[in-house]
Amino acid sequence: MLRHRHRLGLGAAGRPATAAELPDHIAVATGLRVDIQALRGLAILLVLLHHAEWPWVPAGFLGVDIFFVISGFLITGLIDQALDDGRFTFRDFYTRRIRRLFPAAYATLTLTALVAPFLLDPLEYRDFAPQLAGAFGFFANVVLWQQSSYFGSGAALKPLLHMWSLSIEEQFYILLPPALLLCPCRLRPALVALMVLVSAGLCFTLVQLSPSATFYMLPTRAWELGLGALAALALRRRAGLRGPWPLLRLACASALLLLPLLASKDSHPGLAALLACLATAILLLPGAPGGRWQAGLAPLVWLGNRSYSLYLLHWPLFVFASHVFIGPVPPSLRALIVLASLGGAALQYRFVEQRFRGLDLTPLRLAGFVLVPLLLVGATYVASRSLTTPTTVARGGGQGLSPACDFRDRFLPLAECRSPPTQGPTGTATLLWGDSFAMALSPGLAATTSGGLIQATRSVCGPFIDLAPINHGQNPRAWGESCIRFNRSVLDYIASQPEIGTVVLSSALVQYIPGGEARSWRQLVATPEGLSEQPQDLEALLHALAATVERLRELGKRVVLFAPPPIVGLDMGRCLDRAAAGRPTVSPFPDCSYTRATYEAARLPLRDLLATIRTIGDVPVIDLDVALCGSGMCATQMDGVPLYRDGDHLSGPGSRLLGEALDWGAWVDQVAR
Repeated sequence: MLRHRHRLGLGAAGRPATAAELPDHIAVATGLRVDIQALRGLAILLVLLHHAEWPWVPAGFLGVDIFFVISGFLITGLIDQALDDGRFTFRDFYTRRIRRLFPAAYATLTLTALVAPFLLDPLEYRDFAPQLAGAFGFFANVVLWQQSSYFGSGAALKPLLHMWSLSIEEQFYILLPPALLLCPCRLRPALVALMVLVSAGLCFTLVQLSPSATFYMLPTRAWELGLGALAALALRRRAGLRGPWPLLRLACASALLLLPLLASKDSHPGLAALLACLATAILLLPGAPGGRWQAGLAPLVWLGNRSYSLYLLHWPLFVFASHVFIGPVPPSLRALIVLASLGGAALQYRFVEQRFRGLDLTPLRLAGFVLVPLLLVGATYVASRSLTTPTTVARGGGQGLSPACDFRDRFLPLAECRSPPTQGPTGTATLLWGDSFAMALSPGLAATTSGGLIQATRSVCGPFIDLAPINHGQNPRAWGESCIRFNRSVLDYIASQPEIGTVVLSSALVQYIPGGEARSWRQLVATPEGLSEQPQDLEALLHALAATVERLRELGKRVVLFAPPPIVGLDMGRCLDRAAAGRPTVSPFPDCSYTRATYEAARLPLRDLLATIRTIGDVPVIDLDVALCGSGMCATQMDGVPLYRDGDHLSGPGSRLLGEALDWGAWVDQVAR
């Protein structure tokens, strides 16, 4: 997201053209690309409104895609011109990048690192240290890919999440100059076009297979910067620029205004990103609109001038607020954060960006650019390890007996996913089958199951044969197909193991229930004709549950369904952790507990489903409502032990405590049939 006072096109002998040498429709009196700064202003405005959760801008994240195209355009134009003039050097190129990017980035990262230990949750602060290292080293996208999905609920708690896009740009800046340098001038457009085609092909193929990697990685996002690069090469060569520009520009400007209002985050980057990038690239080709439009563009130009600092500063402020609030941040506070971001960006632009633009990079200053990250990252690593509380430990893990028990395509009888019998070798084993909610039950069941526990679990994938939940985010159709394969492999394993006497089914269930949660789900159903995508349907879920139970009983197994624990959609694990660590916290439940009435209202669709299952009577149901909410208040901790690790799942210590207190093993043995 570089800002350049970029001149338009070339004049005689390849030198930068002055305004007088350019047609009126692509020049302004100063010879500067006012339209580029206006596009930057629009892009940062979209990002800012999206992060402020402005309800009418659901796809404001497209502002980042606009930034990518602009960055590719500006950088490629500078490199191509310098190469043609015979004055390109890597030293000069990267010196400019350091002067432009490092001061504001270092200022923001330093302030964020200084505030983080006082406001972040202890668990998130542990994740902050590698984020900080990645931000300084321009590999934040790789770190964040390992930590979270950009559109996942945990993303709102990562102060440096936004650095993924700057990392992609810097990686692009590292690879582009040598590629253009080694390529003959006449072949540069073909080289960039090939890169765009390959990258776009990877992107639109892999977004269905690995959405998170596709979102974060340069090979699948380079096409966006590449479109800007193609526009720069075309403009400098004046190749193929004839056409009905006024109408085309109007259509492209309309697209950039309408797409953020109409598109969704599903399958991003996808068609909406492609249209936004193409529209941006086309708008960059003819140049700035005539001078009569400058006054109207002034607010966007002002934002565009400060877009880099505004992008850097705004997101940590939103994240810090999200940490303090257990629940939604009030709209009024989000509005104040927008104003604070604007004010902070204006100050940083004036006193950091402008001041250091002509910085002389002496060896001592370069050493400082290395020393500052080392000191900050090192101090953060040390501090993050010293802030651990017992509650923080309870919030970790979550895969049950072992991280290896969060299987992928096929279940394997791993030794680490099996607990020893609690009463010697006698008795039959119990198999726990389900999604992450089943994983959370594993410690308690393992501690109380006499014949030993076998854990067969996969995140999000409920224990229902021939049925899988899918969406257009992290769980696309390819994921649903592998979920169905996983469940079939579990059933095959059960059929081959006579030692298994009981099967415990467990799932969040909400991914199958219409209106069960905010995310948009569909379902993939295996039929005699093949796999079919369908809307969520309770009848299909009940049919799959009945078919699963029937098949298990045909194999001679006893079955029970273990219901999700009482939850209200707020992160009680984080609430307890902040209280234990003394962090400032604003919560609708000051003591991190809630009433049974609140729970019942929040989980009405799920409770209705469980009531239907009990009425049908195909499978007995175990739930913890009475145990945890019997007094009218739902407990979130017992004997100082946090029962939840997040807003949904039991913690490992909490599961073990409840399992032993309620003797889950005997309970399962008593009711299973």
